[in-house]
Amino acid sequence: MVKEVVKIHTNDPDKKVVTVSLSGEVGLVARLTPQMISLRGKPGDTISAEMKIVPAAFPDFNIVSATARNGRDIAFTIEKQGTPPDSYFLLTVNNQKSMAGRYFDIIELETDLDPQRTIKIRVAGYIQP
Repeated sequence: MVKEVVKIHTNDPDKKVVTVSLSGEVGLVARLTPQMISLRGKPGDTISAEMKIVPAAFPDFNIVSATARNGRDIAFTIEKQGTPPDSYFLLTVNNQKSMAGRYFDIIELETDLDPQRTIKIRVAGYIQP
């Protein structure tokens, strides 16, 4: 259950501020295991991580496109595994950064659900000095 309270400022002299309360159920599109991708290691090491994406509220869906917002420090693949109703997606993310430092990115997975849903995967990298 999600609840939000919004204050709307109007030009009505009798009601300058109107408060609106919204609440509702938010359906889970997919279960992500783990919740985010963490890449940690030293320069020159092969650093990768996997995430299992299991359709949740919908019986099955496909991923029609996958892009990284930045994409400079990572490479990734996504493959559908198994057959419905036991199918899932396996996301594999590889580090591409060769120098020490931190980075963050988001992988956006567009689905074929109607209405279209986007699954956002957080990626954090720490290449140790």
